[in-house]
Order: sequence, then structure tokens, then C-alpha cells
Amino acid sequence: MYRWQRLVSGGRKRIVATLVVFFLLLTGCKANNTGDFQEDNVGQMKSGVQTDTNESKEQTEMKIADESTLADNQICVTVGSRSFIVNLEDNETAKALREMLADEDLTISASNYGGFEKVCQLGKTLPRNDNQITTEAGDVMLYSGNQIVFFYGANSWSYTKIGKVEASSIEELESVLSGSETEVKLSLK
Repeated sequence: MYRWQRLVSGGRKRIVATLVVFFLLLTGCKANNTGDFQEDNVGQMKSGVQTDTNESKEQTEMKIADESTLADNQICVTVGSRSFIVNLEDNETAKALREMLADEDLTISASNYGGFEKVCQLGKTLPRNDNQITTEAGDVMLYSGNQIVFFYGANSWSYTKIGKVEASSIEELESVLSGSETEVKLSLK
């Protein structure tokens, strides 16, 4: 019996020692993550991009257009000297547009219409699945199969949704899209 008690006692000591090591490792990992976070914030401050604490490092890096690589579901749109990112829908229209841009950037003619949208003549027909939609600022739609429309206001019509603009504010989007530029550049970079 005495042997059994020594065996159990030794086993408990090993379990306690293992748990102590485990907790020390966890504490070390947490401290390391905190250091990484602080280092990331310093890097963000140096780049001039400030973020709120809920924003991930990846989202912050996407705001720096000239240093970012677009994801498979994004395109870059340039109007005048301003660029912004469009997050694409998961549909055949968006896939066809992205495939079209895989070979080369596309510069298309554009005009303002109705005080709420910039319309771009695509010069090619994309697959469409039009539905009656009420748009909002930031929506990117396909109209009549061959026109891409960037909304900075609202409208109700039959469109196929292509995506949504990432913008910091509606006012910023309106000032970029409502300008007098007559060309819009679409690219994957």
C-alpha cells in the first residue's frame, strides 16, 4: 500500500509540474502577442494610418493602396488622382469583371448622372442577373449588362450587384465620384 501512495503522490507532482509549465507557456505567449500588437501600432503610426482598436492589421494595410495587394474578391478603382477598393460580390458578374482585369488594367469613359451616380461604359457585356434594388452610396452595379455604375447616392432600379466600395465616409466617396473626371481606371493592383 505504501508503494501505491508514493506512486500516486509522484504522479500528482508530475501533473502539477506539467500544469505550471503549461500556464507559464500561455502567459509567455500572451505577453509576446501584446508586444507584437504594440510594435504593429508603432508601424501604423509611422505609416500615417491610424486605426481604432477593433480594426485588424490586415484591414489597416488595405487602406494603404500603394503598398497593398488586393484579395481575390477585390479590385482597385481610380478616379482622377484618388483610388479606392471595391469588395466584389460572389457572383458570375464580379468574377467575369475580375477575369477581364487579369490581363490588363481597364480605363473606361465615365459620366455623372442624376446627381447620385457615376456611369462607366464598359465596352463589353458581362453576365447579369438583374433585380429591383434600392442602391446606397458605395454600391457598384452593372446596368444593362455593359455599364458599371458607382453610386454616391440612392436610386431604385433593376441592376446586378458587382460589389461595394470601401470608403472612410460617404462625403469622401461623393466628392471623388461626383467630380468632373471622364475616365475611371479599374485594376487588380
